[in-house]
Amino acid sequence: MVEDYPQYYEGLRFELQPRVTLDNAPDVATAEKLLKQNKYDAVLLDLSLPPTHSMQEGLGLAEKLSARDDGSRDDRARGAPIIILTSKDTDAALLKKLMTWRVSMIHKDDRPSGADVEAAIRLALRGYFLLSRLPAGDLPDLAASIGASSKNPFSERDFAIFTRLAEDGLTNQQIAYRLGLKEDAVKKGVQRIFRAINAASRAEAVRWWFEHKDELGRG
Repeated sequence: MVEDYPQYYEGLRFELQPRVTLDNAPDVATAEKLLKQNKYDAVLLDLSLPPTHSMQEGLGLAEKLSARDDGSRDDRARGAPIIILTSKDTDAALLKKLMTWRVSMIHKDDRPSGADVEAAIRLALRGYFLLSRLPAGDLPDLAASIGASSKNPFSERDFAIFTRLAEDGLTNQQIAYRLGLKEDAVKKGVQRIFRAINAASRAEAVRWWFEHKDELGRG
């Protein structure tokens, strides 16, 4: 968790124990240090952070983490879904950024409980992303209603990209040519796939594909 308000962190940590364990960083620099040292399943991120206490601090870290696609084994934040917890006002430009990055957001003014945050984490780990403003108290029921039947976290385009990456062993350039897409669009699709399955490399993604493709429900 990246949160400079210790009371909020401590309260959420207490509600999530023992099911979810939180570390906390009060600023971006400390967060980046922790992310290099540890492997985390998810990142909970405030937007207003030191030293400027502007949204750009949190948004800059969200963009940096969501864009990583170098496959480095030292990049331990790769693949971890990001969930923003903020009290800042939202607008169309912000929501568009988060949709592009597939970064989730929950608004603090909706007073999400520990159960809400835990459900959001579990949904994000299954490949979904959530946008503000979410009605407090509804997330556990949403997670339960989706259940285990929703096993395919990929859009139609990303599923096509994943198929050609895994089944045909194509490069991003070759996939782009085969699907009539820009290479950058394929690269971003591969990033989303890696995050959805928590893969750190194409080899891991291919292995995941052959272990799970029968569960995805598409031919």
